[in-house]
Amino acid sequence: MGPNCIVKPLILALLLSSIPAGAVEPIRQLVFVSCFKEQRPAPALETIAEIKPDVFIWMGDNVYGDTLDMEVLKGKYQVARENPSYAKIRQTSKILGTWDDHDLGANDAGKEFPKKVESQNLLLDFLDVPATSPRRKQEGVYHVADFGPPGKMVRVILLDTRYFRDPVGSDGEMLGEAQWKWFEKMLVESEAQVNVVVSSIQVLSAEHRWEKWANFPKEMDRLMKLLARKDVPPVILLSGDRHVAEISVDREACAYPLYDITSSSLNLPLGEGDEANEKREGRLFRPANFGSLSIDWAWEKPVVTACIRDADGVPHRAVTLEMGSK
Repeated sequence: MGPNCIVKPLILALLLSSIPAGAVEPIRQLVFVSCFKEQRPAPALETIAEIKPDVFIWMGDNVYGDTLDMEVLKGKYQVARENPSYAKIRQTSKILGTWDDHDLGANDAGKEFPKKVESQNLLLDFLDVPATSPRRKQEGVYHVADFGPPGKMVRVILLDTRYFRDPVGSDGEMLGEAQWKWFEKMLVESEAQVNVVVSSIQVLSAEHRWEKWANFPKEMDRLMKLLARKDVPPVILLSGDRHVAEISVDREACAYPLYDITSSSLNLPLGEGDEANEKREGRLFRPANFGSLSIDWAWEKPVVTACIRDADGVPHRAVTLEMGSK
């Protein structure tokens, strides 16, 4: 046995001994999706399974339930859960999620939906939330999750835009006071270097006639004022719902460019042509798609690349941002 055979194992042992036991690695890629027709083929899920992202986020319309029969809704979740590609994703990625109207149970539904409690439990089952979790007793599916070690941390805040939402046209509530207070607390107390806020419906795009934060002007004003506060860190907004993908930006609301990355639909693209959005960067993207956030921790401040990818994973729209704490 030559001397190198001894030295190399010694060096390896020294390197390993310098890594704390149970050390948490920073996450480097998140994938986010919406509008999944559970009985249709979903090549995008196959692509995501091959990518093996650290975190996989359902942003709503995770299935098309549209029913008051909770056994029917349960069956649709089971079909989605048993998708072979999604089964692989569950083995390799941390799963997060919120809902939108179709997985709540009815098109454009809000707080008036009579089975929202039962529907919430089925979503939590689908997301593998333990029976003992406080989320099982909470009204609404809003949630926060932190990933990575101090100094290289990502916080994902998932909003519930359905459980408390008043009718469109009322200019009433969307998040409800309890969720607003929680949301503010999650932002102000965040120690993360990258903060992501997930809304099932679009935040910045306001000129179309479909669901959006702009349908509730008081809520929208409250949101923008909250995000503009000096004690709130910069955020990236993620949204779905629209069966189109686009990147929108507001350069005036906050002290930094506020981006809303919309990814939709995973396997149910609809419509054709363009539509108005004065805040859009680049062009609308209509084919089946998914979104990704890739994080480069090699710099003083993390660099995040937000990307819209087609079903094969090919990037079509992207923006790169330098993030940081408040």
